[in-house]
Amino acid sequence: MLKKDGSTTQNKREIKRLYAELDKVQFIPDYMFLVIDKEKDYYRACQGFTINGIKYRRLLGTNGGIKCSTIVFTSDRVTDELKRRIDNDRDLSKELVPAKLEAYKGLSCSASTPVTMPKGVLVVNDCETDFLSDITYISDENDGEPIIEFRPNQEIHLDASDGYGIMLPSLAERWSNELNLGYTMSGCNTRFSFEKGTVFTFDFLDFAENVAGKYLVTDAWGNQVDIRTVELVLTTSMVKLWDSYQNCNDYIAKSLNNGYTFAVTKICPEFLENERALNYQFIQSFDLDDDDINELITPTIEEIKDVIGGDWRKSLLFLKGKHMTEKSFNGSSDVVAKALAIDSRLINDAYVQNHIYQMIHNRIDQAKIGAINVHGNYSIALGDPYALCQSIFELPITGLLSAGEIYNQYWSNCGSEKLVCFRAPMTCHANIRAVKPVNNDKANYWFRYIKTGTIFNAWDTSMAALNGMDFDGDIVMLTDNPILLKKHQPLPTLMCAQRKAESKIASEEDFIRSNIESFGNDIGQTTNWVTTMFEIRSRFNKESDEYKELTYRIQCGQLYQQNAIDKAKGIICKPMPKVWYDRYSVNKIEDENTKDLYRTISAEKKPYFMTYIYPALKKQYSTFISNTEKNSLREFGMSVSELKSVSRDLLTERQREFVKYYDYKMPVGVSECVLNKICRKFECEFDGIISKKKADRNFDYNILKSDAEYTPTQKRDIKRVYKDYIDITRCFMARAETERLDKDYVVSERSRINEWFKRKCDEICPDEKSLCNILIDICYEKNLSKLFVWTMVGEQIINNLLECNGFKIRYLSKCEDGDVKYAGDSFRVCECDVKKEIAYDYTE
Repeated sequence: MLKKDGSTTQNKREIKRLYAELDKVQFIPDYMFLVIDKEKDYYRACQGFTINGIKYRRLLGTNGGIKCSTIVFTSDRVTDELKRRIDNDRDLSKELVPAKLEAYKGLSCSASTPVTMPKGVLVVNDCETDFLSDITYISDENDGEPIIEFRPNQEIHLDASDGYGIMLPSLAERWSNELNLGYTMSGCNTRFSFEKGTVFTFDFLDFAENVAGKYLVTDAWGNQVDIRTVELVLTTSMVKLWDSYQNCNDYIAKSLNNGYTFAVTKICPEFLENERALNYQFIQSFDLDDDDINELITPTIEEIKDVIGGDWRKSLLFLKGKHMTEKSFNGSSDVVAKALAIDSRLINDAYVQNHIYQMIHNRIDQAKIGAINVHGNYSIALGDPYALCQSIFELPITGLLSAGEIYNQYWSNCGSEKLVCFRAPMTCHANIRAVKPVNNDKANYWFRYIKTGTIFNAWDTSMAALNGMDFDGDIVMLTDNPILLKKHQPLPTLMCAQRKAESKIASEEDFIRSNIESFGNDIGQTTNWVTTMFEIRSRFNKESDEYKELTYRIQCGQLYQQNAIDKAKGIICKPMPKVWYDRYSVNKIEDENTKDLYRTISAEKKPYFMTYIYPALKKQYSTFISNTEKNSLREFGMSVSELKSVSRDLLTERQREFVKYYDYKMPVGVSECVLNKICRKFECEFDGIISKKKADRNFDYNILKSDAEYTPTQKRDIKRVYKDYIDITRCFMARAETERLDKDYVVSERSRINEWFKRKCDEICPDEKSLCNILIDICYEKNLSKLFVWTMVGEQIINNLLECNGFKIRYLSKCEDGDVKYAGDSFRVCECDVKKEIAYDYTE
């Protein structure tokens, strides 16, 4: 209201005061995160410390926080009560694994949105099945390196409902309305006391009446429950400490008494995408020749080429995707795409052009590391709820899906006969499953409410094959890409030896020790070593000892990836042998033959394509290439490539030595592995053709402005704020690149910086229209950086453009006879009237 009243001195003071009050309200001094550098620092911190006169004590470590060596501390005045409530009056005499108990407690720190209490909750035992299957078993329980053995026709015991439950359509609809979704959810990830999992929409009352023929069921405690009194069914794999309570009523009552509410974290979307990008882990194990690679990457290349021409319509398709509608811009935070959809003249604005070109540049760099577009999508995984209901009602468990089958409404409607399924992180080809989507009347009826989930059957080893997938929110990618289907090799599932940690009545010291043992994230490092092994393996014949040894190590990668995960659960596991990736360790091997073999296949250098993931590696590689080229030209009068093309017999001793050390000191692996090939193909197509656009002098930036006025003093003061913003953001982004700061942290910090400078602008010029005009004049008059304008007043620019264009917005609609050709499809321009509320008015 004050910002609408104009830029009076009194208003400016009051706005500044209100911002200070807002800071005070938002700041929660009782809750803080501590990042631990050293073990001794953590022990010292756990003795208590003081900030601003407030004493802090350790509360707990969350799963995500522990990976980043970050622990939650709270003020002394609330810590004891918080710990009591988090324990939720459980049976403290039960022995548990300290690391697991800490993780269960950490669920209380999940970012979630509260929803109303279900009208009746039932906790049941999980649905379990037994069947026979061929597997490849990996164990490192003995001394030395792991043992791998093929075991045919093994008896498999499967928890087919691990991590998921079901809810009635009435509850799904109510929660969807409370969350303002605009559609009824297929499922959602939930939180309650010691509870984590995903619940999916399934009419179990219909099942009770028309399949089971009864309403009474037995819950996890052995009590009879009328299913008609229940809206939500949870499994014991979801309620982590269910057996620490006398019965379900005891669990619910104590949870409510201690302040718990049901809450939602992740929600199934209304629709699944038609197109998604692969990643290098999905591609690296495929045996693709040049023709296969060309066919796989051609759609991505064509899409990028289409948008380089500068056509505003194709640029809009690139920014918003090929499946935009008139609703695609409602609530969108992409002000550039929104502005272009309102007024096509914005394609001549240097900021808009550079924004698009930067996105194209980023897209090309992503393609170089395997982000290849395919017809496919990600979805949340679950087990067969029909089989779960059979288990609940104590019927013979058959389910509606057989081994090798899945159900997904999107793919059923597509008519695809076969799909390949991926889940990250993955290591080897055995982690990729070929599945058959089911489309029949019975499945379509019972699974009708689950529109965007992927239902797995209860009769095969898909969960183990997809790197130990469970159903508490894990997502899978499905695609019917013909190259990936053709080149997929069905392999037995890798089953790794399982270990269990010691259970005990955990003390505070046990929790602290388990935190320390779990600090850090070894999963990414293990995955990188495996990727390096794929690059090295591509140098050798499939019958060679080197190829076979690397194949064995790649398979073992799944075991070591599992070990890295188990580390956070308090399980002591073996890390990958250092002789597999460290040359200095290899040199200590006594047997010369083994030493030679291990030295040849040591996974010490990341593949070339990873220079686009790690900026420091890119710089190291570029410096090496530049220096060796100069040295070669100076000493031999030839480039390195010319020198290497000469027959070895014709080289001098010095030249042979130069070539030898060039290969030895090369900082990355440059062999012709699949990902390196893909990377180089995109380099050949696009390197050097994307450059920063110069300002178009014919662009009239006044179309971005309104008729609001401002004073010279306001412009002068805003110009100072602008200069500070540029200096601070440049310094921060340079640091972020150098230190490879976490992406989420960078986004959060940039948001904080933007918010702080928005306040500074509001204190000088509260009127949004006037502020918009000031910033446009400052940045567009002298062709300065325009990021500040679009960050601070982007939505006001949208409002101005809407007013000038009759509140009309244009979008591209896919049709067979469209005049716009993009990425192999045809589109036409459509126009619709929109309300002013399409833009966010920060003054309201």
